[in-house]
Amino acid sequence: MKNKIFFNLLCILLLGFLFGFQVCAKEAVNADISGRWAEKISERVVADIYPDEKIGGYQVFITWREDNLAQKDIYRFKLTDNKDGTYSYKDGVHIYRFYNSKKYEDELDYNDGSGMFKLEGNELVWIDNKDNRENSSFIRANNSFKKAATVKNKLFSVMLPEELRGLYEVKTEKDKISIYDKNSKKAGFGGFAFGIKAYKNPKDHAILPGGQKIGELTDKKGRLYDMVLKYPTDVQYDYVTKKADSYSLLYDFGAIADIKGINGAKYYKNQGMKGKDLYKDILDKHVRAIKEKWDSTKLEDEDMSYMYNVLASSGADVASKIGYAYYDANADGIDELVIGEIADRSLKGVIYDMYTMVDRKPVHVKSGGARDRYFICNDTFICNEYSSGAMESGWLVYILIENSKELYPQLGFKYDEYENKKNPWFITYSAFDGKWDNVDEKTFKERKVNFDNYKRFDYIPFSTLMK
Repeated sequence: MKNKIFFNLLCILLLGFLFGFQVCAKEAVNADISGRWAEKISERVVADIYPDEKIGGYQVFITWREDNLAQKDIYRFKLTDNKDGTYSYKDGVHIYRFYNSKKYEDELDYNDGSGMFKLEGNELVWIDNKDNRENSSFIRANNSFKKAATVKNKLFSVMLPEELRGLYEVKTEKDKISIYDKNSKKAGFGGFAFGIKAYKNPKDHAILPGGQKIGELTDKKGRLYDMVLKYPTDVQYDYVTKKADSYSLLYDFGAIADIKGINGAKYYKNQGMKGKDLYKDILDKHVRAIKEKWDSTKLEDEDMSYMYNVLASSGADVASKIGYAYYDANADGIDELVIGEIADRSLKGVIYDMYTMVDRKPVHVKSGGARDRYFICNDTFICNEYSSGAMESGWLVYILIENSKELYPQLGFKYDEYENKKNPWFITYSAFDGKWDNVDEKTFKERKVNFDNYKRFDYIPFSTLMK
């Protein structure tokens, strides 16, 4: 009996140990490494790490911070989160910063560094391949980010880290902050690296290229603004220089800039952008349609695809066969909602209904069907596949206009034996007005393959929303 009790206790302890190990491992994998880290031994080398949702990882500045020296070393990396407690980088930058009479000059050592960071307990280990640096350990720093420059207008402020000091010029307006690269501007290339602007009306920034919503702001009177990150629409810095590529440093920093509302205003990062916050009523409507088994007429009257009724009529469990996903289909920073069939092979990722945001409200874009299918292709294009039988098939490529439900035509492809049985390959570059160029098969395939990369969504089934 005692042996049995001892054995059971041993099993419990082993299970506890294993469970505890799994929890620790999971925490390491999901750990947030953003913030300030100091080299374990000297604490004179500091790593400032900023989360960057755009790249799904982090941006890192590592600086040797002995102010009494005439030189500083600055390293710059973009880390990819490998989801296993390690973070890798390539194209790393190393800069020598020389000081002379309170002025300094940056010299680029290299911009092709590579290596990794790995989290070991409470320490962050840096392994750099370029400098043959091995196992430089960092610990959480006692001091927070400091010596950062804060630029502001009447609504909000932007913090720029010390490593960028002296590289930029600032232009402020009542609702906008623009950052310019000094070197590029001096050389006559404009120098605009990024800007952040508050817009009262979404339609005002939707018509302008180079913008992406990053959150929302309310002023002291409760008025709502879209906060938009603006990028240059032309080449600003395209000449060869031996100096550090300061323009790239500034351009990339726009995505991670620290923004705060001031003078009674409040800034909310990512607000008004994420699908889970935007389309709840639309999802509830689809759940109701499935539960109540709406027929094709009712579905089409409600701007919904008749395919849900087709699947139900075939005996399929529609709640498990139809799913949804969120995806920014026009790269404006705001998620679209796509709904489609959970399928394999060529049907995987098919879209039966798409919704977008117009003036901060969800609207229906398009419905698809059995011979009228929609897919996301090449990240930000929308392809409409249609067919009238074995002798005619088409692929029409669109983009979704920002703050609009309009699909704007780009180009189209069709295989049409009715039009030309011997040479049935056609391409159009017009607004799908019936003007098609008859081309040979090789030309057709060479151009169409550029739009064959479909987004294959792993839809979340509606059954997960059913009560």
